[in-house]
Amino acid sequence: MQRILDMIANGTKMSESEHDELINEVGAELVELYEIEQDPENLIPTDDETANRVLEAAFDLLEAVGIYSIDTKSVITIPRDEIFRSIQNSRKYLNIGEGSDKYLLTLTANTEKKRTLIMGGPNASPVTPEMFIPIHRSYAKFTDIDSIAPASLDVTLTNFMKKGPANLMHARRAVQLVKEACALEGRPDMCMTTPPHIEDPVAAVSVANPRFMSSGDLQEIIPQQGLKVKYDELSRIYHYKMTGSNYLCSPMLVRGLSTASPEQFAIEIVAEALKSQVIYGASVFFKYPTHIHAADTLKTLWASFTATKAISQNEVCLQGSVVTSSAGPCTEMMFYETAVQAIGYVACGCDIISGPVSNNGSISNQVAGLDAHFMAEISRFASNLSAKDANYLCSELYAKYEHKLRTPDIGKSFEECYDMKTIEPTREYTDLYESVIAEIHRIMQQKNRRVSRR
Repeated sequence: MQRILDMIANGTKMSESEHDELINEVGAELVELYEIEQDPENLIPTDDETANRVLEAAFDLLEAVGIYSIDTKSVITIPRDEIFRSIQNSRKYLNIGEGSDKYLLTLTANTEKKRTLIMGGPNASPVTPEMFIPIHRSYAKFTDIDSIAPASLDVTLTNFMKKGPANLMHARRAVQLVKEACALEGRPDMCMTTPPHIEDPVAAVSVANPRFMSSGDLQEIIPQQGLKVKYDELSRIYHYKMTGSNYLCSPMLVRGLSTASPEQFAIEIVAEALKSQVIYGASVFFKYPTHIHAADTLKTLWASFTATKAISQNEVCLQGSVVTSSAGPCTEMMFYETAVQAIGYVACGCDIISGPVSNNGSISNQVAGLDAHFMAEISRFASNLSAKDANYLCSELYAKYEHKLRTPDIGKSFEECYDMKTIEPTREYTDLYESVIAEIHRIMQQKNRRVSRR
């Protein structure tokens, strides 16, 4: 930590916009140098070499542009050998949860068969206080959901409440409600991540305490995109290290800010993973890739899948991905969006998939546990597919909802999707779930029959 602080203090002065422009310029040059090109016919990269070239380009990008300190308006230069040593020293295993819900996550390449950990939950989507426990119970009910990524408490927060003791009380309340929901389903030791709405670093480090969150839980920092760092993030990291807490580094990655193409975006995602080890020493690097225009979804998916494969097959670090949907619960569209991402991430070697986030996290109480259970079932199915079959299936499923991306199906609220007395999905919801699962199996069976007839 002291070395990082010294590098920040002695960094080269530069404006933030200049650094963003440098990332774009160098990224474009690296795309040409390494001959990285999106294959429009394949959502999932089926060759290893493309992913390997993306990793090499990411090393070059991080070494060339450095990491921007927002507080000092200076650039930290990281030598390539230091980046490499950080990757060699990355976590090779991670225990989450406790008791009967304890799970060991091991770093292995995507060439080896492994079970993808399922982190089900609203994942920062807004949920009102009265629905907080029922909604989180709907996730804890399913034993194939290994951990919980909580909602944001949907209450009106003034600027005053976003800082100081009010934010701490708000964070503590969310932790207690999630813990209560898990206990009601007989899973008191189930892993949860930090409530996502904590904006005050004092509140964040305060809940990372055994009286609030356990050693089997995961703390989280959400750094800004664009290879940047802030003192507040480093303060939290230092506290987590001193208390022995495991923590995620989860940047919200938007294609189109400092990256002009999907190829550049793939490089930057991997560079962010390298940064998560060099600067933060994160237990897990978590990516949440988003896009500015719905029509660009295909490019964003390709970039994220390619980055996932580059990180996994080279065993850079433990990694997770957020699965997000533009549609809402109890719709075919959301199931298909979830399936495409789950299949792609599993095929490319992701260690954890989280969510799924419905309606891009924009509508209160529009989340439900059955969607995460669907994600878990599709993950198991995908683990037995070849890369070629996974790519075929993703393309077939993507075609089912591509035309709706600009006007997605909003879906239904939790109260409409679930029986509020039993916290069980309605017959309509369950029937839709089963029909989509059957359709996915039908597509693969039909393909296999065509192949066998040849």
